[in-house]
Amino acid sequence: MAADFGDQWMIVLHPSSFSLILSIVFLLGWSCGILVGRKNESALNFSNSTPSLGANQKDCHDGSKTTTNEKFDGPTMVLRGSLRLMSSKWGSSSGKSEKDGRACDRAVVEYLSPEKMNQLLFAKVKNNGSNVSDTFRLDEYAASDDSLQKRSTSQIRDETTNNMRPESFIDLLSLIQKYSVNTSHPYFFNQLFGSLDPIALAAEIVALSVNTSVYTYETAPVFTLLEREVMNQIGKLVFMDDDRDGDCNRFEGEGLMIPGGSLANLTAMHAARHRWKVMNGFNNYSADRGNSKVDFDVLDSEEEKKFEDSFCVTENTVQQLKKLPPRLVAFVSSEAHYSFSKSARVLGMNDEDLIVIPTHPDGRMDVNMLEKNIAMLEDEQDGYGDSNQSIETKRVPFFVACTAGSTVRGSFDEIAEIVKVCRDYESRGLKSGCQYDRSIWVHVDGAWGGSAIFSSRPEVRSDTHMDEIKLADSFTFNPHKMLGAPQQTTAFIVRHRNALRNANAAGAKYLFDPRKNGAEYDLGDLSYTCGRRTDAVKLWAMWKYYGRLGLGARVDQKVDELQLFVDELNRRQSFCLACKPWPFNVNFFYFPPRIRDKLMERGLIPFHDNNRIGNEENWVHRFIEVPEDIAQELAEVSVTLKLRLHEAGEMIIPYQPLTNQKADCFRLVLAGKKNFSVVDINHILDTMEKYGADL
Repeated sequence: MAADFGDQWMIVLHPSSFSLILSIVFLLGWSCGILVGRKNESALNFSNSTPSLGANQKDCHDGSKTTTNEKFDGPTMVLRGSLRLMSSKWGSSSGKSEKDGRACDRAVVEYLSPEKMNQLLFAKVKNNGSNVSDTFRLDEYAASDDSLQKRSTSQIRDETTNNMRPESFIDLLSLIQKYSVNTSHPYFFNQLFGSLDPIALAAEIVALSVNTSVYTYETAPVFTLLEREVMNQIGKLVFMDDDRDGDCNRFEGEGLMIPGGSLANLTAMHAARHRWKVMNGFNNYSADRGNSKVDFDVLDSEEEKKFEDSFCVTENTVQQLKKLPPRLVAFVSSEAHYSFSKSARVLGMNDEDLIVIPTHPDGRMDVNMLEKNIAMLEDEQDGYGDSNQSIETKRVPFFVACTAGSTVRGSFDEIAEIVKVCRDYESRGLKSGCQYDRSIWVHVDGAWGGSAIFSSRPEVRSDTHMDEIKLADSFTFNPHKMLGAPQQTTAFIVRHRNALRNANAAGAKYLFDPRKNGAEYDLGDLSYTCGRRTDAVKLWAMWKYYGRLGLGARVDQKVDELQLFVDELNRRQSFCLACKPWPFNVNFFYFPPRIRDKLMERGLIPFHDNNRIGNEENWVHRFIEVPEDIAQELAEVSVTLKLRLHEAGEMIIPYQPLTNQKADCFRLVLAGKKNFSVVDINHILDTMEKYGADL
């Protein structure tokens, strides 16, 4: 199987970005030849892609020289070949520029059914081993004893060390690339991630070459300081009014890069529960680590042993520990991410203690219903401490999650109103002389829409409630979604000083020791994971290269481009909005002729014109609630149309369930570094009409 680089759809880049990616790729290809080692084997020819510093030689960092015709060992050849595969994905395609249009002659995916994909990739190894290099199966060809006797000891050793020739293995790697979905294609809309940002990718490549873990300064000095800088700037951006005083106005809270939005939401719930228990004496570990140095004297002397919750019980907590804590209750909206349900299970909560608050028709949490549910629990608490009341019946609020950009609808909760309800509840506890401190942690899940923190447009910030995050306790957002950083890039920030350290620190003496260089900068004990990726460098790179205004312009551009899509959609009788569009999500139906005729007979075709929607009051007249008898047919249309577009490689766009609609609808989002023009809009709608006309 030959590696066919020409079959790969290549991303259209600005020349400066293209040069940056290639420079880093080629530099790494050169470096790996120096650092990994060399043996007398045939090497792939990289002379055209290797930076030249002289006629036939380059300077090494140690002052030595290396020639361009040196040969590399097998693994190094594979690594260099993989870098060439990656570089083949970046550059201009078909001579088209971004202004001239898209390279739409390339498919989003070369679709194969699971059966055909298995047949292609995992062919059974033949008895004679002739196809062992052409299959992804891990079965190995077992040579006969007679065959082994005819080979030299060195041949056998090489074959057992390297099961394949480097060129053959690179061919297999090229198949991974060829048959994977091209998520950077302009018509990949299936998930809340997409086109890669080349600057963030460049930083990721360099970080991978270093191969470190960001838990201690001594192991990752540069990445530790970069992560601290990024978190300080995010904290100032979302929790502080301004940064006019520069470095004198530093953010006093804590933040970390977390492996994904789901784990960020779990971290928020975990920190909230720990804070409530410490405030009320139910957690027997509440040591203050404000100086970022762990008190190792309280730890067990056995190396690698993590301390447990039995070592730091004070006289003030003994009485509290004699009774069980109440059941802690969390609140999320019906539009909230499903990770909160999983997080509640991880924390050992009862299913009924995660209360789902209904939303308004546009997806916002119903704040009045939140207030009523908290009041109901407050009535239960009036009997708290009564020996006649079972501990299982005593429930106390401790956490509320706001959504900043829901997955399907794209809705944003009213953060300020939600925070007010929670703080009013806490204030009533002070006035009533409640025997324990009331505390509700408000977390903002901005995994999708949180990148709007970079927007400078007042209307965008108002619609997304970004200026209200400063009232909350914690916030998370995923730059790998809207901004296009490589997977996964998730930032989590907390307003309270030492909240993460107090909740997570284990002080493993073999790793965290104040006597080590830079121990006061260590980040590992703020997290409940040990190994930590160098994710901050990706966000730092984009922020540094484009600036806050540049990232904000990318966010605002998506709002404008989606409005153009809505305008065109409203001109076409075959399409209809499924709900009011939010800034970053548009949900819509496609009506094939037979269903459109049925709707017209009932007078249900929505109002279409060329006016902009914005925040006008008559947006309700621009979409319909599909009748139940037609909804089932329409749902089948959505499923069939999606499958046709996918299998043809034209487009991958999701159909989604939507509250208040009985039929699944299509969702359009512009994730990643994706430019979206009128040409793209017409291509999407024309293609859907073409493939769906007979449905």
